Amino acid sequence: MGNLIVPSPYPMKTLLVFLALACVAPLSAQSIKLSADAKGVVVDGGPSGRIVLGVPTITGSDKKSRKPVFAPSADGTSAVATFTDGFVINIVLSAETGAITYRFDRAPADAASIIVNATLPVSYNEGGGYATNGGEAKPFPGEPGKQLFAQGAFTRLDLITGTGDGLSFTMPASYQQLQDSRIWGTQNFSWIYHYDFLRYPSETSFTIDVAPVKKK
Repeated sequence: MGNLIVPSPYPMKTLLVFLALACVAPLSAQSIKLSADAKGVVVDGGPSGRIVLGVPTITGSDKKSRKPVFAPSADGTSAVATFTDGFVINIVLSAETGAITYRFDRAPADAASIIVNATLPVSYNEGGGYATNGGEAKPFPGEPGKQLFAQGAFTRLDLITGTGDGLSFTMPASYQQLQDSRIWGTQNFSWIYHYDFLRYPSETSFTIDVAPVKKK
C-alpha cells in the first residue's frame, strides 16, 4: 500500500483504522440470516453485525413522511406495508441469496420516494468503518460533528465492525446518506436510503442484496 493521507476531518489516532480497513471483499450471502418483525427487516450476520432496516415510509410532493400499517408474516420471511391511500409494499426475503425485495404494483401519484432507515450502533466507531461503491473504507466519526458524513447515489455500502467483519449492501443507485445522530443526543448512527420513483418510473420493485464482507 502506498502512502496514506488521513483526511483532515479525522484525528491522527484513526490512522490505524484506515490502514486496517483500506480494502474489503464481499463473501457468500449464506451466512446472513434475514427475518421480518414489527420493527422491519432484521439482517443478522453474526460476527458481521446485526442491523434492522426499518419499516419503509414514503414521501410525497409535500415532503412529509407517511407511515404504513406494517404486518410481518408469521414465519418472518415476508411482510406487507399498507398505506392509507391503498399503496402497498410487499417485502420478500431470500435466505439463500440474501435478497430483500420490495414489490409494489404502482407508485402513488404524488409520491417521491420510498425511504428505508436503518439505525447503526455507535460501536461502529470503535475501530469500524464504512465504504461506498467498493472504495477504500473510512472510519466512522469518533466525536459528534456534522450531521452527514457520507451521502450520494451510490450502489454499494459496506459497514465494517471493529473486528474487520461486516455487511455489504447492494442496491439500485439512488440518494442515500450516513448520518451522525449523536448530534441530537442519541447514541447511534443512521443509514437512510431513498428509492426515487422519478429515477425509476416504470419499475415495480427494487432489491437490496446483503452479503457478509471482510477486510482483505
